[in-house]
Amino acid sequence: MPLRTARHHDLPTIAIIYAAAFWNERVIGELVHPHRRTFPQDYLRYWQQHVAEWYWSYSHQIVVSYELHKSNKGLEEEVLTGVGDWIRHGQDWEHYWGIWGWWDFRNVFHRFIMARNAVTLLLYPNRAADPAMANIGSIINPLISHFWSGPRKTGWYLNFLGVHPDFQRQGYGTSLAEWGIERAKQEKVAASVISGVGRDPFYRRCGFDVEVGKSTEGEGNPLAGKVDGAGTVLFRDQDLRGAHAM
Repeated sequence: MPLRTARHHDLPTIAIIYAAAFWNERVIGELVHPHRRTFPQDYLRYWQQHVAEWYWSYSHQIVVSYELHKSNKGLEEEVLTGVGDWIRHGQDWEHYWGIWGWWDFRNVFHRFIMARNAVTLLLYPNRAADPAMANIGSIINPLISHFWSGPRKTGWYLNFLGVHPDFQRQGYGTSLAEWGIERAKQEKVAASVISGVGRDPFYRRCGFDVEVGKSTEGEGNPLAGKVDGAGTVLFRDQDLRGAHAM
């Protein structure tokens, strides 16, 4: 399947793909955004804001899949089919990007995007969201961060993978997942993902073959008892650099 890194003009389409792919998903769709049907534009804006932050963050790499279609003028044009946001984390992540690293101008613009989004949320709250669940990531991360420790501290993390419903079950999700796994293999670092409801078999087939726990663990976790069959923390960590796989 053809893949490439995202370009700035792709961001609106990427947000639409994510919004469609996660519309009926248990956590982001149902729990975080229970009022998305009443306020679909607020739900879409949630994705637009996150995608912009990821694009301008140098630790993120957004990868898109696409098909080539003939336009009305007979020219080939790309139709985006899916998207994966991969995060390069841990030791020496900045060196992955070469000479610029921390000093790339995108890091400065990333702070501006985050500030702009914060102001926008103050002026226009996300009416599609449950306020108690809107910042679920910042609540859960401290409870599960221990999974990414030791030889797994450095690696690639599949933050969000989404394929538009019109193009699902055609191999795009597999290709987007394998993109980061291949880079992890080349660097001899871990690759990881948190599985959604019913998605464990898919991610295991892609190569995430080590289960280390659940994202529903930890005292006070707001997901506890609400997402049965989801939240499995999976790794691909064979041949980790400088350590044996755990």
